[in-house]
Amino acid sequence: MDEDDFLPWEDFDKLHVIRRLREIVGEWWKVQLNFTDHRGYLRGVPKGKFFNPIHQVCRGIAADDKGFRGCLGTVRKTKDLKGHDKTEKGYCHAGFSTITVPITVEGKYLGSVFGDGFIAQETEKEQKTQIKKTLQNLFKSDTQLQNYVENLPVLSAKEVQYLTEMIEMVVAEILLAYSNLWNVKKEVDELKTELMSRYEFSKMVGKSHEMQKLYSLIERIKDSTAIVLIEGENGTGKELIARALHYNSKRRRGKFVALNCGAFNENLLESELFGHVKGAFTGAFKDKKSLFEIANDGTLFLDEIGDMPLAMQVKLLRVLQEGSYRPVGDTETKHTSTRVLAATNQALEEMVRNGKFREDLYYRLNVINLRVPPLRERSEDIPLLIEHFLKQFAESMNTDIKQPDKKCLHKLLSYHWPGNVRELENEIERLYVLAGEEPTLSADDLSARVGDGGGVKVVETQTGKLKDVLEQVEFEMIREGLNRTHWNKSLLAKELGMSRANLIMKVEKYGLGKKERKAG
Repeated sequence: MDEDDFLPWEDFDKLHVIRRLREIVGEWWKVQLNFTDHRGYLRGVPKGKFFNPIHQVCRGIAADDKGFRGCLGTVRKTKDLKGHDKTEKGYCHAGFSTITVPITVEGKYLGSVFGDGFIAQETEKEQKTQIKKTLQNLFKSDTQLQNYVENLPVLSAKEVQYLTEMIEMVVAEILLAYSNLWNVKKEVDELKTELMSRYEFSKMVGKSHEMQKLYSLIERIKDSTAIVLIEGENGTGKELIARALHYNSKRRRGKFVALNCGAFNENLLESELFGHVKGAFTGAFKDKKSLFEIANDGTLFLDEIGDMPLAMQVKLLRVLQEGSYRPVGDTETKHTSTRVLAATNQALEEMVRNGKFREDLYYRLNVINLRVPPLRERSEDIPLLIEHFLKQFAESMNTDIKQPDKKCLHKLLSYHWPGNVRELENEIERLYVLAGEEPTLSADDLSARVGDGGGVKVVETQTGKLKDVLEQVEFEMIREGLNRTHWNKSLLAKELGMSRANLIMKVEKYGLGKKERKAG
């Protein structure tokens, strides 16, 4: 958005100082102040045309086609102030005096404040002659015309100077308001840019085959308006996926609003989602905007959708199908263009069979399904995540990056992480805090559940690189498991908590083929 397009012209009249200054010049000298943009068009009126002038005669002039074109021509001349920063004094086509003060920011002309409808004392005779000539067709007799012209406001040089200073004060207030608004806009844009950068796909940690498939699908659906259902265990990063969808989409300039459906009872949840009007219920002291209104043209993320009461599911279904809703206690229907993303850690299909979740809502939500794999199914991402969290906590705690000792690293790589990425992040944070000033994270500081290795034998290695250690651990675990299960891949995949296809890929990766099977 360009700076000149950002000027909130319609808001300037709401500023008390500007409103009062316009009232004063109108009362004292019958002068009307208008805003013009960088193209020389009047702002705050339909299509730049004159609207409700103060002077009856100006309304008469503007009502005539020729007179209207003359008025527009006078105003259009304000665009010639580009490159100037000084007040310009002149005359309109009808003969009235004009004062134009440019609005310039860092040498860029954004518009002007334009005042007209008076006569300057020093040029009174010439102006009245021109005004009589312009207005002669608007009066029934010369006497009426003469009386009107003689009663027009004539300003002395001192009064013209006062008027000029007041118009310049209006411009000063506009520049101050503009500066404040533009600074706020820049801060908001910077924050949005930071958010978009934070949730870029390239910033998401996960190079496993499962995560790459997920990223590929997100890339394909990011700009769609289709509803997305994100499924995954607690701690897998479902909200992170939802935010990535939003901040990489065309809706990123809109708001991302998240709501945990399990955190509210039915009445409060309805009020949050759909809003309410004042007096709708006890405690409703004022109107409340709905999340659908707040997130309009953006994204609404409904987390833990499986915890939503059945009665609320009916109302949500209507919004998803019709794009409309009714605030609590209101009779007016509102419309929304919000994109809805939902997430759950529950088996919704089973809930449908048990009557705990509406079948029609389930199929409406499940237009596009994203399954976030648990950490145990993408163990090759563990070293990347450990490295990511090490850097993250080093930055937040303003320390050099600490490294886990060999035993600690083995334990971290061997644990099955039932709490997924969130549990891993919490464990790394625990180690960082307990390490204090020490440069190394010790296995002695691991929590009890992680310290025993999750029941998995830890393989010793001579290298401390995360990737190498993980690959050696994986190699030994898969080789030992294949021999123990007599190469029953389905059984071993179940034991290791991964899919059979993923296990086969790793068998091929480590070269555990037929020769190794015979040797075993």
